[in-house]
Amino acid sequence: MSSSDAESGAPGGAPANPGAGSTAHPGAGAPAARDRLKALIQEKCVLHGDFLLASGQRSKVYFDCKRATLDPEGLHLIATLILDLVDDLARRDGRPIDAIGGPTIGADPVVGHVAGLSWERAAAHEGRPRPLRAFLVRKESKEHGTRRVIENEIPRGARAVIFEDVVTTGGSTLEAIRKAEEAGLEIAAVVSVVDREQGGAEALDRYRYLPIFRKSEFGL
Repeated sequence: MSSSDAESGAPGGAPANPGAGSTAHPGAGAPAARDRLKALIQEKCVLHGDFLLASGQRSKVYFDCKRATLDPEGLHLIATLILDLVDDLARRDGRPIDAIGGPTIGADPVVGHVAGLSWERAAAHEGRPRPLRAFLVRKESKEHGTRRVIENEIPRGARAVIFEDVVTTGGSTLEAIRKAEEAGLEIAAVVSVVDREQGGAEALDRYRYLPIFRKSEFGL
């Protein structure tokens, strides 16, 4: 998807935090939303065939999660579940989470919608003191304009969640984390829509990695 770890469309806390390796599902307090999202992914996103993943592996199953993240209902469900998770983590940590971002382009719609929902909750005084900032992580700095790798002004020291739509080996997610840390951000958690259970969780073991779904939950 957006980078070297997420799936290609071509057919044929902080490091070492105590939550690392957690198996809890984001949005556990909203089972109806999670169940509906699972049904939507099963219906729209699970494709069967012969696919080359961006990790270089081949697979008979392909999760085209852009069909969910660019779907009005799917996007809203994903963003709501993630924001519930972020707010719960902040309460449990006793420290606010300030931002959410991830590799462009897969993260683009989701992190923007999560930030918008967080503004709505903060404006309504629904337990959130201030909204999250959204940011995007480029593969490389652009050749013009600000030449940024991280799009948006996120203060150094901010606690951030990294979002990836699909995690296979964890390679692109780790690259996004590296760039965020180089920009001075503290990684509070890593969230994905689907973990393909092909080494990503192990690669992200030193971070608090929380996939909404795992491939095996779809009977695959």
